[in-house]
Amino acid sequence: MAMDLSSDLHYYTKGLERKDAVLQADIFKTNVAPFLKSGGNPNDAAKLLSESYAGFPSMIKVAAGSAEAIGVDCSNILRDTIKKKLLEKFDPDRVDRAIMGSAEHPADMPWLDSLIHDKHWRESLYELFDKYPRCEFLNFAIMRMAESGYRDEVARLRTSSSYMQVYSLIMENSLSELIKKDDTCIDNDLPDFIRVCCEQEHFYLYAQVLIKRLHDEYEAAPLKRLSKELEKAAISRGYSELVDILKSCAEDIPLDLAAALKAIRNSNQPTPGDVLAIHSMYTSANPPSVQFIRDYDFIMLLLKSLYVPGNNSNIRPDVLEKMIFLISYATTYNDAHPREAQMSEIQRVSIALHELYKELQSNQAGGDFSASVNVILQHMSLPVASMAILLWIEYLSVETPYYETYYRSADVPLPHLLLDEIAYRHPFQRAQVLQVIERCFSHTYENFAPEILSTLQKRWIERLVYLVQLQYTLPVFKMMKKISSSAEHSLTVHFVTLVLESADPPYSCEFVDNIVDILHPISSSIGHVHGFDVMIHKLADYALNAPNAGISDELKERVQYILRQSKYRKTSLSMY
Repeated sequence: MAMDLSSDLHYYTKGLERKDAVLQADIFKTNVAPFLKSGGNPNDAAKLLSESYAGFPSMIKVAAGSAEAIGVDCSNILRDTIKKKLLEKFDPDRVDRAIMGSAEHPADMPWLDSLIHDKHWRESLYELFDKYPRCEFLNFAIMRMAESGYRDEVARLRTSSSYMQVYSLIMENSLSELIKKDDTCIDNDLPDFIRVCCEQEHFYLYAQVLIKRLHDEYEAAPLKRLSKELEKAAISRGYSELVDILKSCAEDIPLDLAAALKAIRNSNQPTPGDVLAIHSMYTSANPPSVQFIRDYDFIMLLLKSLYVPGNNSNIRPDVLEKMIFLISYATTYNDAHPREAQMSEIQRVSIALHELYKELQSNQAGGDFSASVNVILQHMSLPVASMAILLWIEYLSVETPYYETYYRSADVPLPHLLLDEIAYRHPFQRAQVLQVIERCFSHTYENFAPEILSTLQKRWIERLVYLVQLQYTLPVFKMMKKISSSAEHSLTVHFVTLVLESADPPYSCEFVDNIVDILHPISSSIGHVHGFDVMIHKLADYALNAPNAGISDELKERVQYILRQSKYRKTSLSMY
């Protein structure tokens, strides 16, 4: 017992020796009283508190007063410092154990209201919540914010919450924002939406049921894409069993069809047995809904198996016919119309796909295919056929020696002209055209002299400019920003020159901002390019001088920087 008292006395003595211990809240209750109870002397307690006093708060207050006298905002510095340390040291498990009684009956927290009504601390809690979405205290705090008049702020969060009220707010806002955007812009917001919906399995279940009900009630086809993106994300996170169960229950898909589609998805290739089983169901007297096979990934898998050489070497003729039928059926059939009236159209598409298959199959080694152009152009009007042609062009460009054999710098390559034609005929396939261009542009072609390779890459750049001319602008700009720092500077200059030559003012702020972003990595060398200063001045003259252009001061400064770089380099060169 004596040893226990001695140990306790030593412990509480250390507490009284801490710097500024006398200024700590509840010091008597937490240290002085236990010290005396353990046999400590009151005079010793007073001496320890006196000797440990350093007066740091007073010194800080004096220093802060002096700093504020010369215009330093000490309050913000202190807040930012505390916030930085909080984000670094925050331990969600310790916080939950210390503060939360339970999720259903949390401990009383009167101090939380002062944090909630302070914008700085709300933002700090939002950042912590984004980092630790499963922390019970943070979930409770976010719910209290929603109840205290900050619903709009909470709704703009993109982190799932364990409180259904908060999660519903976030989901509602996420969907409301997404439905306002087109396919070009939605890609930027999808990762946040997926994060909200797939943090845990029950969040995924809730989101999919909600999307399904909205789709059924409003027949909003774009919601199918959201559902599909969530499925892919859930499978990647290990929820594949839940995905399969939910699809079977929600869509009422036949078990045999679900099993065949799952097998194809898992093996990433259509096996003859699964193809025959699916074909048998869709040629029966009572076929399942076409929606079960009108799936982008499923159709692309069939197209790659048929039209990408190397994938189709062992396809039996009977399986080939059935795969073509399934592609035609999936892309043509409408459940709302009588089946008999649609079979002739399905047959027409099947014939076209078969003729295209035979034509493209005849050129697997990257030979001259100019004799096949008429057949290719004839069937390109079918969207599914043009997708097959895209896959074949990519294979031809990166897997065969086609360009090493047939490329001539004075001519636009035939595959490039076909890409332009697809982009022109099928606006919804411009994203796929851009993907093919990006993969081909970044491909390392062998047996090419550097100057010849440069001219070929300029031809790919010209395909990008054509997409801009077709109003597919922002995705192209996004790609150019990604590659401008690593590509040859002359290619970036070539792109910007062609874009500015084909686009006259007025320019949107977004247009100017993207052009400046593309030029920034090469700003130190643009003055070396003969004649390029004319294009820079064309952009700068509008951005800096046009009335009502709406260009921000920050963007104007960036334009002026590019302009100065151009003038400086040109002046430096003229001195030699």
